[in-house]
Amino acid sequence: MKVMIRVIKHAIVLSILIIQSSCYVFLFQNPSKVTFSQLHHKYSVNLDTTWTKEQAEMLLNTYESIYQRSPHATHSMTPSAWKMSNEDIQDDVLIETVDSVKHITISSDVFSNGESLTQNTQDEFLYNKRLFRIVAQVITDDWANIDAVKLILNDGTDRFALELVLKEMYGLSLVRNDTPEADKIRQKLRKYVGEVKISQFTNQELMMLMSIYEKFPVALRRIPRLKYLLRSQQAPYAGSAWIVADCVEYSARTFRIKNQNEFQRVILHEKAHFLWEYALNGKLRKTWSELGGWQKDSTKKYGWTKTKERKEFVTDYAYSKNPNEDWAESVAYYLIHPNKLRLCSLAKYEFIDQAMRMYNDGSLPFKRLKDLNTY
Repeated sequence: MKVMIRVIKHAIVLSILIIQSSCYVFLFQNPSKVTFSQLHHKYSVNLDTTWTKEQAEMLLNTYESIYQRSPHATHSMTPSAWKMSNEDIQDDVLIETVDSVKHITISSDVFSNGESLTQNTQDEFLYNKRLFRIVAQVITDDWANIDAVKLILNDGTDRFALELVLKEMYGLSLVRNDTPEADKIRQKLRKYVGEVKISQFTNQELMMLMSIYEKFPVALRRIPRLKYLLRSQQAPYAGSAWIVADCVEYSARTFRIKNQNEFQRVILHEKAHFLWEYALNGKLRKTWSELGGWQKDSTKKYGWTKTKERKEFVTDYAYSKNPNEDWAESVAYYLIHPNKLRLCSLAKYEFIDQAMRMYNDGSLPFKRLKDLNTY
């Protein structure tokens, strides 16, 4: 009888230990619970019951992979609610924002093909490229700094991610031969330069452009009427701002410029033309013209003459045509060689400096400035 009692006691103790152990595993070691919690607390991501443990872990790995690429990245993001759908969804994802919460619906097909798993040699885990693109698309508009480029672009070979960042951060789309925009732009430019032969930017070229655009203040990285980037194969000039077509054109020769300062000058100069057109009102453009001693003169080739000497212009080109070109050259030098601009004309430097400082931290949204002293 005593033996039987001891056996029962041992059985009860063993059962309690098993139950406690099971509870411990369930409460503290369940990978699914831990993963869901990490997604919520670190990235404001909330998954519904349609997600499996494996899918949640892959989503977490994707977020971790992106954010670990920069020590300056923050996890402050718009809250998002994620669910899975068995229906066909264009580009794998549907993103809707309701009451400051992003509602993300992704196609279950994203996880259906094992071949979509790729070894990430930097982070040494398997990740899903389609999921990587979805996460990139979801979080890009939560960033407004160069870290976004470094984080999203991965190793610089993902064309989708490159164009996504270009669109989200700079408001720019690429002109392709097979798009409706290409025909419209060709028609608008035909009377100025004849037929435009469109070619495609390389990934490296796009990354170079974006790194230079970062020199502009936050609120000037996107200019409302600057919508397109065009790469032409045979243009005789390095770059051209086409206000009439909402685009900046760079030619193949642009990316053969060996001098880095000259290359940056060309890129910044063309974008600065859009600032002249859409960031300064007529009064400020008149003030700038007066700083350069510009006067309208119909007898001159470009319709302008000047009363100031060449030494007060930052380059020969700034001196050669009109106030618009003077502005574009001066802005480029303000961003890459401010001391040279300051030595040529302190008044011009201070004019640009005051305008740029207004936009510097993004607190002033893009708008056409009316008076530099009122903001």
